Amino acid sequence: MSSSSPPQTLSALERRKLLVCPSADLKEHQHRIIPIRFKQAPQSAIVLRFGGQVYAYLNQCVHMVRRLDCMHDGIFDTDQDSLRCSMHGIVYDPTTGASKSVLCAGERLEALRTLEIDGQIYLTDKRVRHPT
Repeated sequence: MSSSSPPQTLSALERRKLLVCPSADLKEHQHRIIPIRFKQAPQSAIVLRFGGQVYAYLNQCVHMVRRLDCMHDGIFDTDQDSLRCSMHGIVYDPTTGASKSVLCAGERLEALRTLEIDGQIYLTDKRVRHPT
């Protein structure tokens, strides 16, 4: 009889977890831009902390296919209460991704699933893969 243990099989969630950063490294009103593959295409994701919660969105303005940070590194408006596209100034609710701008009323950023567990923040969305 063999005394070796059976190989570990990872759950679907474990296989798709993409580490963003340690929880302590993402303070209130801070964000991270991370490269991803979204539906097989190279993209980036915005992961942010707002109101103590972690949110993530595809880094793509709904007005035009541009990154929210295409002109400036910051994604929050001057009041720190909305996300803002640096190209056109379209603003979004950071908790829902819904546009607050009349021009894009009814539109919203593409939300991505996240998980904050054991002091780490992960993207866990089925549509997201590691960029390589």
